[in-house]
Amino acid sequence: MSRIWYALAAVALSSLIAIGGAIAQQPPSPLSPAPAASDKAAAKKKAAEDRKMKQQKTATCQKQAKDQKLTGAQRTAFIQTCMARPF
Repeated sequence: MSRIWYALAAVALSSLIAIGGAIAQQPPSPLSPAPAASDKAAAKKKAAEDRKMKQQKTATCQKQAKDQKLTGAQRTAFIQTCMARPF
């Protein structure tokens, strides 16, 4: 009985190796063309501007919360609603 198991294991292992080799030899299919360098630069610049705007808005909301002398959960809730509003 143990010889049967060894034979089955050997067949399974060799078939996995054969399938893996066949899959590895297939060329990768391009899903989408790579973006141009100018597109990458524009996206990077926009992301930096978005981060800066968010930092400014956060600072504004925190200043308003401080001016209203809010603390704890009230302050957190105020800042969340303030951040959700358009700038």
